Amino acid sequence: MKILLVMPDAQMHKIRLGPLVRSMREMPLSICTLASLTPMYPDIDLRLVDGSVENVPLDYDADLVGISIITGCANRAYAIADHFRKRKIPVVLGGVHVTLLPGEAMQHADSIVIGRAEQTWPQLIEDFRAGSLKDIYLEHELTGDMLYSVPPPRRDLHKRSRYMIPDSVQATRGCKKACDFCTVPAVWPKFLKRPVEDVIQDVQLTKGKYIAFNDVSIAEDIDYAKELFRAMIPLGKRWGGLATINIMKDPELLSLMKASGCVYLLFGFESNDRPTLTSMGKGFNLSMAYDEIMHVMRGLRISVQGCFVFGFDHDTREVFANTVERVNELGIDIPRFSLYTPYPGSLLFKRLLKENRILSFNWDDYDTMHVVIQPSQMTPEELYQGFKWAYREAFKIRHIRKRMKGLTCNSIINFFGNLTYKIFVRRLFNEQKYALPYSTHDPGGAPDDTFYRDRFLEN
Repeated sequence: MKILLVMPDAQMHKIRLGPLVRSMREMPLSICTLASLTPMYPDIDLRLVDGSVENVPLDYDADLVGISIITGCANRAYAIADHFRKRKIPVVLGGVHVTLLPGEAMQHADSIVIGRAEQTWPQLIEDFRAGSLKDIYLEHELTGDMLYSVPPPRRDLHKRSRYMIPDSVQATRGCKKACDFCTVPAVWPKFLKRPVEDVIQDVQLTKGKYIAFNDVSIAEDIDYAKELFRAMIPLGKRWGGLATINIMKDPELLSLMKASGCVYLLFGFESNDRPTLTSMGKGFNLSMAYDEIMHVMRGLRISVQGCFVFGFDHDTREVFANTVERVNELGIDIPRFSLYTPYPGSLLFKRLLKENRILSFNWDDYDTMHVVIQPSQMTPEELYQGFKWAYREAFKIRHIRKRMKGLTCNSIINFFGNLTYKIFVRRLFNEQKYALPYSTHDPGGAPDDTFYRDRFLEN
């Protein structure tokens, strides 16, 4: 019995970004975990495909195809699913996008998984073997705040050489915050933690020196994070992940984080504007000045990736130059910019849907690199051109040199990070011919939002 598990490539991956940029992608943990959850009968043959680093084998003679979907790759996933179904091969769809839009996904699948697959995937395989595959598999709500134990991901089914950091680990699921553009509260409304001993076992099984935690916020539960970091200290690993600036409130946590091997953190700074941070549900960013955060991180010798978003309702045309100037003043090691994107299920999606400000429901555009909303204080064209200018300006050689001047920590990580983004920016904007939705150029081309209004605005 041949099972093909696929993580599709998003539209952006069709752009020729080169091997260095593509290799920065993490090994997809979702399908590695599905592989570990698959009951391994003697006749089962598993094949995993990450579409961002290899071609999906459309001629593969699978008995069952499973596809994990995020919004930005939904169209590609549906095309792959339709192809295999035309060949009479059953297809199962799951992932964040399927959980948020199950009705849409059902049009392209024989079965869908809603919610966490850890509960349902083993039973799905048993049902398929018995010839009784159900249309829908739905997770059961967990009691308490601990995730159940799962086997270590099957990383051995991917080629490690395709990834700069092939080992990713997840300790927690969900987030206690409610940022308006984030789908996490809709997909995982409850913050859950894996047993620390399970996470440590997972880390011990990784082969490389570096690992990436793909938690939404690695230290969302301070006490849990301290326990985890203490247990990691003897392992001698180096790691990076995402965090909120709330970690700055606890010196012991920061000390343990560094002792456990933390070498870089990604912070969602999002904006320099106080009203913007408050309105988007990220008022907690106001608890400490960004300058002070950078000073603390420098003292700990932890590199910082800082994310900023363009397109908030308070943003004017001056936001682009002001943000780049601020990034350089702060000395953020690797800046990242994105466009305000209303992912389905997010509070932002519901608000802009009510305000008739969503310009596109083409999921290929939902990669934070395309304008899909009507901005409040500029045109869509001005938003895109300003975004493009900011990226190009921030990654000019003179600004990279300025950010790295006097750097005493993680110089290799920062150098390759900046180099990768410079290549990414140049190739992306050279090849991305059209980054505005059709409806902004054709008054008659406004999208039909009836389906999404029925799905998300019914209450």
